[in-house]
Amino acid sequence: MYWQRDLVVWRNDPKIFGKQQALSKPVDFGKQKGIYILYDHHTVVYVGRSIDRPLGKRLYEHTIDRLGSRWNRFSWFGLLEVTPEGGLQETALNISFSSLIATLEALLIEALEPPQNRKRGDDFSAIEYIQDVDPELREREIQNTLRSIEQKMRGGS
Repeated sequence: MYWQRDLVVWRNDPKIFGKQQALSKPVDFGKQKGIYILYDHHTVVYVGRSIDRPLGKRLYEHTIDRLGSRWNRFSWFGLLEVTPEGGLQETALNISFSSLIATLEALLIEALEPPQNRKRGDDFSAIEYIQDVDPELREREIQNTLRSIEQKMRGGS
């Protein structure tokens, strides 16, 4: 929920990193399939799905289309399971009609946070991942800091 757009390096096939806990190994969710929501802060501006094109590709497309300047956060709900090795895999879905409706209700409650709903949804369980910064962005930040220090050292001598 509410992942930050600026923590991803946007390209045609981006990596979208998340992890279960602070010290867990990051998982790349760029190839995830499911639904996503684009927000301008906390205001929903777009809801979409990623089926034929994975989550990363769909989100990248929204950085260069008419929505490009209209969102800064996103949430996603994926159907591919995380393997023990940290990859993504498709699993067979065997879900009843009532369970599907309960799941849809839970997703809407989670995504929209309606003030009158006191519960998250019946018979719904999911594993939540927190966003992790793309290592490439961390590396860029380190390089910029080093350049800045180097410039200050040259200017001070």
